[in-house]
Amino acid sequence: MKISPRSNLFLKRKRKLNNDNDEEEEEEQVDDGLRRMETNSSYMQQRRNIYVNMKLPSSEYDDNGNLIEHHYPSNRVRTAKYTPLSFVPKNLFEQFRNVANLYFLFLVVLQCIPLFGVTEPAVSALPLIFILIVTAIKDGFEDLKRNQSDDRVNNSKVLKLSNWENVNIPPVTKGTWYYLHVIVGFFSILSGSDNKYAHCYRHAKKSRNNNNDDSSNNITQQPNMISNEDRVPLTELDPTGSNSNELLTSPLPPQPAKTLMTTVRKRSDTIRSNMSSIFTRPNILNNLDKKPYRPGSIPHSVLYRVSTRDSSAIQPQQQTEMDNIPGRPSTTASIRPVTTKPISDNCADAFPGDPPSPHCNVHWAQEKWKSLNVGDYVLLENDQDIPADIVILSTSETDNVCYVETQNLDGETNLKQRQGLPGTAGLRTEHDCERASFYIESEPPHVNIYQYNAVLRWQIDADETNTLRSGVSHEKADAVTYNNILLRGCVLRNTKWAIGIVVYTGNDTKIMLNTGRTPSKRSKMAKATNPHVIANFVILAIICIVSSIMDSVQFYGSGSSRYFDYGIEGTSGSYSGFLTFWVTLILYQNIVPISLYISVEIVKTVAAYFIFADLDIYYSETDTPCIPKTWNISDDLGQIEYIFSDKTGTLTQNVMEYRKCTINGVSYGIATTEATMGALKRQQTNHSNVDPEETGLNMDNLEPTDLDEMNQLRDDMLKKQSDLYPNPHMGPNPTFVDPKIFDDLKDDDSKQSNAITHFYQSLALCHTVIAERPDENNPDFIEYKAQSPDEAALVATARDLGFVFLRRDANKLHVKIKGEEKVFVLLNVLEFNSTRKRMSVIIKPEDSDRIVLLCKGADSVIYERLCTDFGSQKELGKDQENLRESTSKDLEQFANEGLRTLCLSYRFISPEEYKPWNKRFQEAASSIHNREERVDAVSEEIEQNMLLMGGTAIEDRLQEGVPETIAELAKSGIKLWVLTGDKTETAINIGFSCNLLTTDMELLVLAASNRIDTAKLLEDTLERVNSESKANIDQRFALVIDGTTLKYALEPATRNKVLSLGMRCASVICCRVSPKQKAQVVNLVKKGLKVMTLAIGDGANDVSMIQEANVGVGISGVEGRQAVMASDYAIAQFKFLRKLLLVHGRWSYLRTAEMIMGFFYKNIVWTFVLFWYQIYCQFNGSMLFDYALVTLYNVVFTSLPIIFLGIWDQDLNAKISLKYPQLYRMGLRNDKFKTWRFWLTIVDSIFQSAVCFFFPYMLLVGGAIDPTGYDSNGLYEIGTIVSSISVCVANFFVITSLYSYTWIQGLIVFLSTLVYYIFVAIYSQFNTFIFAGHLRLFGTGLYWLVLILTCVACFIPRVTAKHYLRQYRPYDNDIIREIELVINKNNHHHEYTDDEIDVDAELASGSTQASTYRYNQDKEAPKPS
Repeated sequence: MKISPRSNLFLKRKRKLNNDNDEEEEEEQVDDGLRRMETNSSYMQQRRNIYVNMKLPSSEYDDNGNLIEHHYPSNRVRTAKYTPLSFVPKNLFEQFRNVANLYFLFLVVLQCIPLFGVTEPAVSALPLIFILIVTAIKDGFEDLKRNQSDDRVNNSKVLKLSNWENVNIPPVTKGTWYYLHVIVGFFSILSGSDNKYAHCYRHAKKSRNNNNDDSSNNITQQPNMISNEDRVPLTELDPTGSNSNELLTSPLPPQPAKTLMTTVRKRSDTIRSNMSSIFTRPNILNNLDKKPYRPGSIPHSVLYRVSTRDSSAIQPQQQTEMDNIPGRPSTTASIRPVTTKPISDNCADAFPGDPPSPHCNVHWAQEKWKSLNVGDYVLLENDQDIPADIVILSTSETDNVCYVETQNLDGETNLKQRQGLPGTAGLRTEHDCERASFYIESEPPHVNIYQYNAVLRWQIDADETNTLRSGVSHEKADAVTYNNILLRGCVLRNTKWAIGIVVYTGNDTKIMLNTGRTPSKRSKMAKATNPHVIANFVILAIICIVSSIMDSVQFYGSGSSRYFDYGIEGTSGSYSGFLTFWVTLILYQNIVPISLYISVEIVKTVAAYFIFADLDIYYSETDTPCIPKTWNISDDLGQIEYIFSDKTGTLTQNVMEYRKCTINGVSYGIATTEATMGALKRQQTNHSNVDPEETGLNMDNLEPTDLDEMNQLRDDMLKKQSDLYPNPHMGPNPTFVDPKIFDDLKDDDSKQSNAITHFYQSLALCHTVIAERPDENNPDFIEYKAQSPDEAALVATARDLGFVFLRRDANKLHVKIKGEEKVFVLLNVLEFNSTRKRMSVIIKPEDSDRIVLLCKGADSVIYERLCTDFGSQKELGKDQENLRESTSKDLEQFANEGLRTLCLSYRFISPEEYKPWNKRFQEAASSIHNREERVDAVSEEIEQNMLLMGGTAIEDRLQEGVPETIAELAKSGIKLWVLTGDKTETAINIGFSCNLLTTDMELLVLAASNRIDTAKLLEDTLERVNSESKANIDQRFALVIDGTTLKYALEPATRNKVLSLGMRCASVICCRVSPKQKAQVVNLVKKGLKVMTLAIGDGANDVSMIQEANVGVGISGVEGRQAVMASDYAIAQFKFLRKLLLVHGRWSYLRTAEMIMGFFYKNIVWTFVLFWYQIYCQFNGSMLFDYALVTLYNVVFTSLPIIFLGIWDQDLNAKISLKYPQLYRMGLRNDKFKTWRFWLTIVDSIFQSAVCFFFPYMLLVGGAIDPTGYDSNGLYEIGTIVSSISVCVANFFVITSLYSYTWIQGLIVFLSTLVYYIFVAIYSQFNTFIFAGHLRLFGTGLYWLVLILTCVACFIPRVTAKHYLRQYRPYDNDIIREIELVINKNNHHHEYTDDEIDVDAELASGSTQASTYRYNQDKEAPKPS
């Protein structure tokens, strides 16, 4: 068996220093003992040990005297990305991971070389610096908010035990390097690191703040390592036999007198004999007679390490001042032995209940959360947030329980009960905490918030001499489970106070371990942009190489350039061409859009804000907006082709309403559910093979019950109830309606009346809910908080019918049955889990000895455990057989109506059977390893041979707007797959009720039990679908597949078949699927079809598929926040998905596509203008413009118009976008970001660059006629004119690309263009060598004539092409814009209705793109294996 490193180190030291044979024998015994202490658990092999009021054993130190693995993280939490020290280097590193930024950095370095002729290299760095600074400001602002949030949390206050030493904190030694460690710690904190140096710095800072406080308690010398030692679990002795595990200040005990008994029982002068003195107390009880040793003579409490004094010495403790402080621990809550004076001046040495020492300074003090350490005592008060993961020691409640709200952790608003440990229940004051001595063996931190395993141990003193068996040392232990721990992020409720020990801090807490970052996602458009950027690099390389070659060719050509280069270009054409390549690389640098990436980030950030601020997707009931958590994938929302959805809590409300039940074979409940209507709709389909007689559903007996009729029935039922017995506890909105149930309850002696009473009495008793009375003015109103909405609905309905659960006091359940209050003793709770699928309670009436087990769970689980051997009770056996058949039939009908079913059963247990079983159950519950498995196994033993009572049916109603949303998404071309754990029939009926399945679909239900049958079934179904599709091209299919079939279908041999079948179906429902299967289905479609997928869910079981999909959406419902934490977008209702996709997603796709194309366009125009000029300067890399204009072109002159296009432009408003969901298909086809559009934009920009250069050049090169005689045909003069025209053309391009013309867009275009002219006016006043007087160029009419002529010539081809495309090859939004324009313009002449316009037909006939696309069927289906 593997031994932990700490144990190995301990054994190594012992073997090294003990050489004689006797000592070797002792080592072997210790070795064996240690091996027995080890565990098979991988967690416990790396366990952390937390010591309280004990010196650390030498096994916690290495050979150098340093603590092993005791540098736990501090409790300060940092969710921010940057620190003051790391911001600059880390942010620069992240920005230069972008290839474009590295490219521009390379160019900046290149321009600093004088050989390449850049006169102002500092100016060349301005664009890159600007981009880096803007990005850094954006990142810093985002991170500042996180830092402020972190500070608020870290500086919160909690009560911590003060003036008490926590031995788990590594000591700080003032050695040679102490001050260096303090300095390193200071920089460690600035960098966000949490290490031993940071701990040293905090200690030094605290010591300085304490001013002259004695630091000897905190700065200690390293302990003297013990060589000769023996060990019981995690305890040790020093060579003199004194107990080093004793309370820190305990005096050495006097040696007990040797007696015959003691000398016989142990060998003297051995390590084993020394061990018997562990935890020694001063011998103050010599006057008492020794009594026979009994294990139970010492109470099960960490406060007692010797036998209790006789009963006459035990009296109630006098009330202390603590009792008068509200909400603080009281010393009167427990009965403890007392003495009249302290035994020692040291308070820690006193017995439990003894008065504190006059010099004791231990007290509760306010401390910041960030100052907490592992092993600290904390006192939590009501409504206080939990600052760390804390093991509960004691609480203010008599049964040592407390209540906690876990909403911040898992989103559940109901209260949960947590239990303090039995051995620490006596800790009521700070002095008790000081006197208790124990340690906790804890598993290491892990992410599972529903699991925790540890054990709390304490030692019983060996030198206690009050019994005949003195010198016997042994340990006591309490198992610590998930129910004994309070997790950070929760809130203490309905409990005055709770004392606990910190076990995990900071980043080790479960909430922080679960706050993992969502997997990094890049949008589809961002990935598609990279090839376009690479294409720009290729174009750049081509024109640089062309310029280099042409320069080499013309090096010896005619001209005067050789006389004026002064040897700078070299003496050969090859060398000149080499230089020209690098010069032109600098010259054409703007072809790569440096500001593209930051501009896209800005646009997507604003889009995320618009989504957050949209009131249409804000849920006022829970004050929940749509929260974008991944900002850079908003354009993906416009290209989603497949949606994968959970059902419960996503399509439904997860708010359960008790509708029907079956008791003793009689069905009760009048209600027509949404799923019932879906089942009826299913029967009306042309393809349904459902027999109405089979299910009992038909239009005659299931007509919808209107509201007035239901109200009348409810009134009748309440009147009949009031005639039988009063029920002041009835809730405001009873969901169960059936007057017949009170008709059957009238006769108390009838069999049915007894069955109904026992049934609802079981519902009132078999649960774990908490009863609250929230309304002080109405104390009769009881509200139930449960761990599941199903359980709360069951208990609430029992309450409404007069079977009221009042409260639970310790292990007593108080109920009111038909007006009569009764009390039951709760013996055991066998809790529900996903494996057992049931929960049970074992109870006993207070006035009876009869023990009863009540069980509720899934019908399949309960039926397996019903009694089958009735012996001589033939009549009972026959009744149970008939009851099974009738109940099974009723439950099947309930399931067909879409209701969630549950069975109830019971059995009587004899005391002879219960006692040995309970012993095994308690042993399993207190076990340290495999606790859950052992408890389940023992529970299985007692949950047998039960008798059936009946079943319940609960409705999980659809969320508001779900059917309409699904119908609209289907129109948009999106396919919806529902992945649920429900039964097949329930899922199908819900599918019909929410419009996922429609009457014109043919249902394909696949159910197989093995691999061979699954493969054959898939092949047969595929052939059937193919043949029917050929016969009727409009035939639509819906696939329904269960979990077992899906398991085999997802195997490599058949996965392509199920994918091909799913592609041919309009809707797919997968039933009884596991979380892993959900992720596998998403991966199958995403990777198999190369399509964009979205997964939406609300529970922890949906996290895997949310992270697997391209876009994950979490619903902040009642199942928890795990899905929200893992998602990219968080919404409150499924219906909000409609606007999120059809409006925000579509807008973002169109805007981003147009903006990226615009960036490539304006950069190509500017770059090729410079390229055309090289024709006239022998391709030597001469600059046409002043370099300042080149630098500012992208960043200042042309950036804002294209950015505002990406932010504000709308082809259609939100209302019209929702009216025509078919518009979304543009994103599915990727109409606006196709490769041919990119190359067409490149060609257009090259053409416009030629016009921008050659028109002014040809018109002005001959010299302009200026009234004052100035020429405008110089190099820089023509360059300034050409640059101004290029800026205007780039900004006017945005105008031609806009769909909506608003004053904002016009103003931005005007101001951006105006900035260019203002810059020239100012710059010409300072740069007098080559730029002076350039402002005069804009003062002649000839310039403005050239400007107008050039711009018109540039845009004639583009405007012509756009007109042709909109008339003869329009996009979908062009058609809808025209339809809306005609309707709005002519609505006073013609009365148009939506029915008169077949939008699908219009799009199919008018749009060339649409007519050749059958959504999702143009993709090549994978060939079935």
